[in-house]
Amino acid sequence: MQKRFDQRFFDVSEADWADMPIKNWLEIIKNKLGDEIGMDTLPKLIQENRPLIIKFGIDPTAANIHIGHTVPMMLVKAFLKKGHEIHIIIGDFTARIGDPSGRSTERKALTDEDIMNNLKTYKQQIGMFIDLNKVDICFNSTWINKLTPAELFGFLQLVSLTQASQRKDFKSRMENGSTVSLAEVCYGPLMGIDSFALKADIEIGGIDQLLNFMQCRDIMEKKGLKPEIALMTPILEGTSNDGRKMSKSFGNAISVLESDDEKFGKFMSIKDELILPYFKCFAFINDSDLAELEAFVKEDPNEAKKQLATFFIGMQHHDMKAGEASRVAFERKFSTRELNDEDFKKIKLVEGETLFSLLCKSGLGITNSEIRRIFKQSGVKTIDKKKTFRLEDIAVPGDVRIGKRIFVRIVA
Repeated sequence: MQKRFDQRFFDVSEADWADMPIKNWLEIIKNKLGDEIGMDTLPKLIQENRPLIIKFGIDPTAANIHIGHTVPMMLVKAFLKKGHEIHIIIGDFTARIGDPSGRSTERKALTDEDIMNNLKTYKQQIGMFIDLNKVDICFNSTWINKLTPAELFGFLQLVSLTQASQRKDFKSRMENGSTVSLAEVCYGPLMGIDSFALKADIEIGGIDQLLNFMQCRDIMEKKGLKPEIALMTPILEGTSNDGRKMSKSFGNAISVLESDDEKFGKFMSIKDELILPYFKCFAFINDSDLAELEAFVKEDPNEAKKQLATFFIGMQHHDMKAGEASRVAFERKFSTRELNDEDFKKIKLVEGETLFSLLCKSGLGITNSEIRRIFKQSGVKTIDKKKTFRLEDIAVPGDVRIGKRIFVRIVA
């Protein structure tokens, strides 16, 4: 009988965790971590028998998020399901600067209008994974804007320029002749102000936040507070299997808002070595699950990928039927190779326009650079694969396959 890890992990995700033993819960937390500072003090905090104050910050620097952004949200959800106090910090103030972590160039400054427009979709997307009715959502401008210059500089004095400038990303930029603004140097201390304002017990984020979290802890301690525990999740590798992190700019991301069928296909495109790390990022796994899951992935990686995609889509919709429907559609199109009319994106022909130009304007859910790359790799073909299209070919009525998963019907 086929093992159903997708159903098992979905049931855990949707269950009430009130009676889950602390030992099992701590295993779930541990299996989600890429790094940590102070994790050894968490059992003692739990013994205080109170809701812990959990901080999770997001800067609304873009309108849409990809599944890589949801990885720390899964850890937030694990604390929420055990009744802890979640504070989601919308970095409307810090978004004007932009997190410099891992950046090779300075971020473009965002306007208030940019930030508010991005925020409109952020809550909808976060709400797919975290019950926003059970968390506190606040803006860090609420307390930062109230600081007098003397108070603000009092915080900034707690972090030395020598310490801030030792960041690898800053040093690389300066060595390459790129600028580092004073505002970017202040990003970590501003996060520390957030932690101080909340009196956070724990902060959650990606592993790229390590230096920022160290500054948060430093500021809290120098202000007479117990430094927060920093729990960091791994950075998700993208779907192009070249080792780069998931990013829309690299064309290797799975967007939260794209169609379920497209998400399913992209999950199926990851290399086998990423199946277990992806499961650990999105599912709630204790130690006994982990050994069994590792064996299953090694034994049948194709089935494991299908279950990974089924689980994620089901978990996102809080309905396993959504994931199962995507699996059925995928297997129909790519296993039995049966295409229905609804599998095609309909595009109106424009006389004399190249197929490349027409596809770029058609909202296929991939970037223009990704479409160009698929053309150059001979990946744009007729459905029967008998003809391959080039970038300069003029569009004509008919059915076209773009890459492995996108089907287009051009109509006159």
